[in-house]
Amino acid sequence: MSNTFQPTKTKNRIELLDVLRGVAISGVLIVNLLYFSGYIYTPFDELANMSLPNVNYTLIMIIFNAFMGKFYPILGILFGAGIFMQFKKSKTPGFLKFFVKRMLLLLLIGALHQLIWPGDVILIYALYSFLLIPFRNQKANIYLLFAAIMLVLNFAALYIVNMMSLSSADVEQTAWLHLPGISPNELLDMVGNGGFGGFISLLKNHFGVLWTFERYSSLSFRIMLIFLTGGYLYGSGFLMEKAHKPKYFFIFLSIGLLGTFLCHYVSWSFKIIDNLFLALAYISLSALIMKKSNGKKALLVLAPIGRMTLTNYIMQTIIGIILFYGIGFGLYGELPLYQIMLVGFLILIIQIIFSRYWLKKYNFGPVEWLWRRLSYGEPLQNKR
Repeated sequence: MSNTFQPTKTKNRIELLDVLRGVAISGVLIVNLLYFSGYIYTPFDELANMSLPNVNYTLIMIIFNAFMGKFYPILGILFGAGIFMQFKKSKTPGFLKFFVKRMLLLLLIGALHQLIWPGDVILIYALYSFLLIPFRNQKANIYLLFAAIMLVLNFAALYIVNMMSLSSADVEQTAWLHLPGISPNELLDMVGNGGFGGFISLLKNHFGVLWTFERYSSLSFRIMLIFLTGGYLYGSGFLMEKAHKPKYFFIFLSIGLLGTFLCHYVSWSFKIIDNLFLALAYISLSALIMKKSNGKKALLVLAPIGRMTLTNYIMQTIIGIILFYGIGFGLYGELPLYQIMLVGFLILIIQIIFSRYWLKKYNFGPVEWLWRRLSYGEPLQNKR
């Protein structure tokens, strides 16, 4: 492999993008802990009997409205921005071959991760990245045009899916998420006490929910929407030059909150407006805070985990399985939400400390280094 393509050097990294990745992976942890811990599957009567039920209810409402569905789009937007940056090299001989190889390797990493966590997005992001290849020589405005088209198509797909969806009574069979054919009590016992067999059964049930035509009919448009949005935001210069301006934060926040209102009181189809524009509001708010000296110092704490997003994302899955599933400590369905969030805060602190320590000695996280090493097909210096 030619040395024409080289990984981004540490001194050339963009701090804001690393911070945004850190913000995103932190938010993803908060949401995923609802699933790892089994809290989202626990019957309502058992939730009511857990300690500090009012605190737990307040926390779940905050997570549902301010976190759920907001941080994966940030990762997707940054992924799309990264692809746009790579496409700047599209006229370099051998670029397309290199890009395809790089994404296929990422697809493999995602597939391996999905064997233990069906909610993985690495595989999905890598898979849909190939659909951006036709855009490699296009200007940012073309990205915006097709993003608008994807927004309309995603809204339409969500509307159709919602017309075919189960009633709220069916959803309550397993608290807030429906896993067909199994009661919540059976699920909690199976995963918490069933050892490896219970773990495999949970994976099968998850795959049955996630890998469906209904889900992917809207997911395809949504993934392309956030990728194209990321490409536009970076390619137009908005992400680096304008995102920090307060007016954009308030515009995104207002549209996002309107989407939240419409989602709750008109149609679930407006969820894409809620998720996308609140994600943009978080991006803009982070950029705004980064312009303040004290704010920048505070957010830079998250930059190390942002530089090791792949490693930390997979590490969160491993920690979650060890803590909550029956093959580990078996805390599945046992903890109230405020304790789960304290565990999440502890995991985040551990990851920040680990990432800072690792990056003092190495240029890339272990998974990031492996991906780059295989992509470039030649020895890649990692140790500083």
